[in-house]
Amino acid sequence: MVVKDKIARQFNVIRRLLGKADEVVIATDADREGEIIARELLDYCGYTGVVRRLWLSALDESSIREALGRILPGEKTARLYEAGKGRSRADWLTGINLTRLYTMKARECGVSGVLSIGRVQTPTLAMVVRRDAEIKNFIPVPYWQLNLWLEKDNVRFRAVWVAAEQYCDAEKRCVNVQAATSVQSQCRQAGVAVVREVSSKREKTPPPLCFSLGTLQEVCSKKFGLGAQAVLDIAQSLYEKHKATTYPRTDCGYLPVSMHKEVPEVLAAVANTDPDIAPELAKLSPDIVSRVWNDKKITAHHAIIPTRQAFNIGALSDNELRVYRLIRQHYLAQFLPVQEADVTEATFVVAGQLFGTRGRVEVVKGWRVFIADAPHDEDEGGDTEQTMPLPVLAKGDECRLVEAELKEMKTTPPRHYTEGTLIAAMKNAAGMGERVRH
Repeated sequence: MVVKDKIARQFNVIRRLLGKADEVVIATDADREGEIIARELLDYCGYTGVVRRLWLSALDESSIREALGRILPGEKTARLYEAGKGRSRADWLTGINLTRLYTMKARECGVSGVLSIGRVQTPTLAMVVRRDAEIKNFIPVPYWQLNLWLEKDNVRFRAVWVAAEQYCDAEKRCVNVQAATSVQSQCRQAGVAVVREVSSKREKTPPPLCFSLGTLQEVCSKKFGLGAQAVLDIAQSLYEKHKATTYPRTDCGYLPVSMHKEVPEVLAAVANTDPDIAPELAKLSPDIVSRVWNDKKITAHHAIIPTRQAFNIGALSDNELRVYRLIRQHYLAQFLPVQEADVTEATFVVAGQLFGTRGRVEVVKGWRVFIADAPHDEDEGGDTEQTMPLPVLAKGDECRLVEAELKEMKTTPPRHYTEGTLIAAMKNAAGMGERVRH
């Protein structure tokens, strides 16, 4: 630790006070880095008295009073200091040694300047470089999709050919145009599709979780074009300046079960902050306990949500308002029913070939009243899914073949990373992104 000249005077005041103190309450940010800031100072000044910890997840008055009533013993959070020291030393050792090594190696190849190497920055850079190389070296490959337009009971729908394995690539796309053309001709001659199997089920989709910092950055990048640092700055401002939302530097999208009792206070604060939202609040059922309330999923901090304190919403900038509304939206969605849809899957045989379709019709909008543009689960959809209803189908039913359409398509290169998609990719790289964003 090095004391800079410009803060030496303030540091000396702190050191003098520590020399007189028997007990210190740490009230820095409630995370690993906040712990390091406080405890490094205590160690540097040789403080040996009692240490206690004020653990705040929000800066509204109610949360502060509650935290003051349950100040933690210092041992409860001391491990964060050890983790922080390990992180900083690993960063330092990696940087000082590998930066020097690779800078010297680069100079042997005629590269001037410093080649900076970091424990996190270098693998992240490698991901970007690898993606750019994939795009640069990508060669489009043609494949063919055979669609049948079928009709039954005056309802027209689409079924897609399930090509045999010998005609397909690793992604199960037909790459044999002769086979596809032959099947198209055979289907046209047959003129009828026979239902082989059919199944229906009611799918229930819970609301998306509340936001962690990472998911907030991902969504804001996609919806508003905001960079990761801009989103962090906005979330920090909503927390510190406006007291509008809870602690932002969290990697968790869940809430502790004990916080469910605070729902009426949070909803009251939301209503007092923005009276225009009253009609939407009237649709909520505060007694609903969604999957977001899960003690087993809580890490150091819970998800980002509105606080229990009303604030001046007119004081928010345009981007702050956008981000606040997004955080509020995901919290309020927890008190609406699950979204329900009837899903029908069917397979057909035409000229000895197998075709499939999947229809999905929403029957209960539920939380999508608030978040209409949320994606469906990743395992839903695909080329065969339709939002239009399918006719009533039973095994052995015949459907008239209206048209057999063969489409030539081409594989597409991966997309360049945006800040949001890079954060998402980092989350799957051994958790690399979870702390970097902070």
